[in-house]
Amino acid sequence: MLRLLLVDDDRDGLHMRRLIFEREGYLVFSEGAADGARRTFAENSPEIVVLDLRLPQAEDGLALIREFREHSPCVRIIVLSGWTGALHGRPEAAMVDALFEKPVRSAKLVRAVAGIT
Repeated sequence: MLRLLLVDDDRDGLHMRRLIFEREGYLVFSEGAADGARRTFAENSPEIVVLDLRLPQAEDGLALIREFREHSPCVRIIVLSGWTGALHGRPEAAMVDALFEKPVRSAKLVRAVAGIT
């Protein structure tokens, strides 16, 4: 069973995505803040991370991308954001496997995660 870490400060969106991915057969961990995401990542070594960029600032998500990639070069990172421009032109853009603008359809996100596993 693949381990998936969801990180988003939108509690409703986080809960909804957790239910969707659990139904798809993933072992899902979810966090609403950067500090919790760091701890959960270190403790559970997920293969996939679905990450909101602004937690609440874009720098929070950018820092997580750098840290996750440094600690686990093979982890697959999908970024969700209402502000995708915050990633353009940044070195972190090359560190992610996919970028989606919020709101993203659940089916599209599930396909993206399944396509990179």
